[in-house]
Amino acid sequence: MNRKFSNCVALALALVLCQLFCSTTGESYQVGMHNVSELVDSNGLVLLLFYSNRCHYSMQLLPIFDAAADQLHSRLGGSGQLALGKVNCDEEPEMENYYDIGKYPTIKIVRFQHVSKNEYRGQRSLEAIMVFAIEEIQDPIQQFVSLKDLYDLSSHKYLVIGHYQDKSSVEYDAYRKAASNLKDHCHFHVNFNASHAQNSLTFRQNMNHTESLSVFTGNMSSQEDLLNWFHETCIPIVRTLTFYNAEEITEEGKPLVILFHHPQDTTSRKDFEKVINAELIDELEYVNFLTADGNLFASPLSHMKKTEADLPFIAIDTFMHMYPFRNYDDLHKPGMLKQFVGSLSSGDLHWNYHFGDFVESASQPEEQEYGDDDILFTLPPISKFKDLRPSKHRYTFARDEL
Repeated sequence: MNRKFSNCVALALALVLCQLFCSTTGESYQVGMHNVSELVDSNGLVLLLFYSNRCHYSMQLLPIFDAAADQLHSRLGGSGQLALGKVNCDEEPEMENYYDIGKYPTIKIVRFQHVSKNEYRGQRSLEAIMVFAIEEIQDPIQQFVSLKDLYDLSSHKYLVIGHYQDKSSVEYDAYRKAASNLKDHCHFHVNFNASHAQNSLTFRQNMNHTESLSVFTGNMSSQEDLLNWFHETCIPIVRTLTFYNAEEITEEGKPLVILFHHPQDTTSRKDFEKVINAELIDELEYVNFLTADGNLFASPLSHMKKTEADLPFIAIDTFMHMYPFRNYDDLHKPGMLKQFVGSLSSGDLHWNYHFGDFVESASQPEEQEYGDDDILFTLPPISKFKDLRPSKHRYTFARDEL
């Protein structure tokens, strides 16, 4: 039986039994600046619910979160694996600021003292929170006997491969803790063999390209050093946009530079990444570079009067308007994509769409405006990705999101 399927069946059965037999008299920890360090230091995983008594959605989630905390505690006890805490932002403004809370309710994830950039964005139900928590405390590292075991893996995630002499070593404990923070981006593997000359870690984009191999040269017992290396190697400069991570990405507030492509088209994705690595690394602070399945995101393409026949296709979404890159083939001309992205920050992109060359090349813009002298100019298509930001029907916003 498939291992993942077996785990899901076991977890579902455990949830049913927990519903029947677990006590529901407890609550999550009330957390403030006075005790958050103690809670985080003594538990491998901490889920922190930031709420406001003035927020309707918070009041709906609080009893569910408390019930999940109670049932998880009944199942795990005081093992130090997991704790759920809640923070009243009306009374703890310092905590709210420190954890950069912009909306209520927000569930932050703290793994081995490190605050994850990702938040819990799943269903607000007892079952969903429990499933998420149990999955999160599972060992992120898979053991292998031979490297041949890794060639059959089919995944878009990168690989980190560890060779350790002893599972109980301080070095392996640091690896395990650091890996738990990046398991969404990399597959982590380990081989234990007392005959290893020394503990080692290598990184590969996949097992078929040895030229993508890199070796960790830092302190093997330093969780911080390992985390820094994982961030550098595991998190791609160009991310894949999905409906699962869209809210998280759009909440960052940075304009999106998106390559829309056919699902099986790997060439355009590689070319896009190559140009960004060569010319646009300095822009990472200001924009997000993404690739997106053109079939999955057909709606924004249609909004720009584009179809599957126009793929691959590049566009910028500013959460106000969408701007098409004039000709995909220009990607292969040095400096053209860099000029396109640079014209966004300079304001030239919007100006040119109204008055410059874009007026001639724009594909049937949705709207038109007249200037003071009745000169007709075009408006770029309205953003579609703004609709993927955190919903006003799900959160109360502490401040404007974007």
